[in-house]
Amino acid sequence: MKQMILAGVMAAVPLSILAQAEKPAEVILCRGEAGDTVTVELWTPSQFDQPLHCIRADFIAEAAVCAPHGGWGLSSDAAVPELVEVTNDWKTAHTHQAGKVTAIEGAKAVRFNAQYGVGIGSNLSYEWKFTLDRRTGSATWFTKDGEKFTYDCLGQS
Repeated sequence: MKQMILAGVMAAVPLSILAQAEKPAEVILCRGEAGDTVTVELWTPSQFDQPLHCIRADFIAEAAVCAPHGGWGLSSDAAVPELVEVTNDWKTAHTHQAGKVTAIEGAKAVRFNAQYGVGIGSNLSYEWKFTLDRRTGSATWFTKDGEKFTYDCLGQS
């Protein structure tokens, strides 16, 4: 009986990954009180053979900061960092010494979290965080210095 349950769970895992991969690309434009913009691109096809969630902002040096759903986007250590690898493996993200970002999208929220250096999660302080509440269309950009910037967001077609 346990083998049948395990086989059923293992068979369902690839289907859930496929379901995520089949989501249509989505663009959300956010405007701040000072007129700055943040653009969120979800389920965007990429050269990494998996869709990425990306965020662009007027004040980020990188053209876009991207990561796979629930995984990490790993950046170079250049003056203008570039995305060099994506992974869902925490060990790979943990040992990466430059910038890294996580992204997650759901029915209620979209979240990005950027960190720098060796480690992940609570092992590191964040560089910035971005949280979008899909129900209200409001978003907040948090900086490592404790500043908060609010945005009003709309989906684009």
